[in-house]
Amino acid sequence: MEEKELKESEKTEGEAWQALQKVKQAEEKARLMIEEARQKTSPEIIRRAAEEAEELKKKIVTEAKLQAEKLKKDIIEKAEAEAHTISEQTEAEKQLILKKAEANFNQAVEKAADKLLTIIENRKS
Repeated sequence: MEEKELKESEKTEGEAWQALQKVKQAEEKARLMIEEARQKTSPEIIRRAAEEAEELKKKIVTEAKLQAEKLKKDIIEKAEAEAHTISEQTEAEKQLILKKAEANFNQAVEKAADKLLTIIENRKS
């Protein structure tokens, strides 16, 4: 009976060894499949990420351009309004200066005329 048990034990060990070999082969095959999937998937993921990054970059650049144009337009409008206000103020100051100058000129002419008349009268006498 020992011989029969020994044969069965050897048979069981052989089957176990074969099963272990199949498990090892399956593990190796699974590792290869995972590595292959990584190698195929990584470039695809990188490509998709690059495409998405490019699209996002274009979107951000477009938005930045729109904001810059709006800011430029706002600045130009503000500058034009300020220039108009300054122009109006300058014109008002100019008119005031001209009025003062005219008044001063008339006074100067009157003073000069008075002095000339005084000089002429002094010479006659």
